[in-house]
Amino acid sequence: MTQEVLAQRSGVSLGSIKRFERTGEISLASLVHVAFALRAEDDFKELFPPLRFETLDEVMAAPHKRVRARKRS
Repeated sequence: MTQEVLAQRSGVSLGSIKRFERTGEISLASLVHVAFALRAEDDFKELFPPLRFETLDEVMAAPHKRVRARKRS
């Protein structure tokens, strides 16, 4: 599929498609549109595994991992 066709099918600008292929950077909204245009939306399941909690109390009781902010260059 060409970049032009992907841009048309996804509704994402051609410039954004080109930048995504060149740099790997894209907005989340555009990424979702591209994924649906490529029929790859199920691949998001690997990025967001199912939660192991059933209630908010279980979430609050779970030990929290400390997440460090990424340093921007």
